[in-house]
Amino acid sequence: MKKKSTLRLFVLAFLVALVNATEMKNARADNEPNAAALGVKVETLIRSDRSWNGDLLPKLNDVQAEVRVLRITVPAGVTLPRHFHPVINAGVLLQGRLRVESDDGASQSLQPVQAIIEMVNKVHRGISLGPDPAVIVVVYVGPKGSPITVPATSALNPNSTKKANEIVTIRPLTTVDSQQGLMQFVGISGANSGARGLSMNRVVIPPGGQAAAHRHVGSESAIFLLAGRVETFYGPCLEKSVINQTGDFLFIPPGVIHMPVNLSASEAAIAIVARNDANEQEHVELHTPPGKAPSCF
Repeated sequence: MKKKSTLRLFVLAFLVALVNATEMKNARADNEPNAAALGVKVETLIRSDRSWNGDLLPKLNDVQAEVRVLRITVPAGVTLPRHFHPVINAGVLLQGRLRVESDDGASQSLQPVQAIIEMVNKVHRGISLGPDPAVIVVVYVGPKGSPITVPATSALNPNSTKKANEIVTIRPLTTVDSQQGLMQFVGISGANSGARGLSMNRVVIPPGGQAAAHRHVGSESAIFLLAGRVETFYGPCLEKSVINQTGDFLFIPPGVIHMPVNLSASEAAIAIVARNDANEQEHVELHTPPGKAPSCF
């Protein structure tokens, strides 16, 4: 019920923002059975479960959500500092021209009244192309009290201004897709806690699912299987395997090619994974096609 309520709140806030920003006024349209008779026009500008670059949006847990609506004006010719958004957000450009560019080379240009669903947790920037200032209304939805925009300079250590003796609490509320094709709740990493040599995530393998064959360059992996039965194939040609069950601990040395497979067709396998690498996703190497190392062709 909370997820549905959050979605309704998001849509309502978005519509209110557009009405206020364009100074449209329709008295008591919300109470009339036939809004069209009052001249109210509702258009779906955009609807998707993906951001503009094709990434699936993070999932929301059953938590208290908060919606923020901002109208942002960027003078013509101004390039915004590189940044990222840890929460879901979408916007409509009301005036001017705007181009968004991500660090991985993707870009999209917007004209007035075009809508955009922004990327989540990916560094990017916006450029006001002129000749008029770019004016955009943006709706952000996420856990109450969470930051909505983080400078790119903080991506590796957003808590760098905190004292070294402070304790940081991370409450992962959304899942992200790892490079190896698994859902994970990011617990401790350099990007969210200021950790320098440690990461810890909660990883979920769906029923009947598996990861892509991969290895972690330069980092050890310590794994505790919270639930399920998993067979992990490993070795240069994935010629060996080990089967583990709930309560087992696993250790995977650095650089070992491996591929975990959930042995259950009906229940997810869940594990806590720790590595001596604060930015472990940057050092994942995939081996394709899945299940085969290049030397085994």
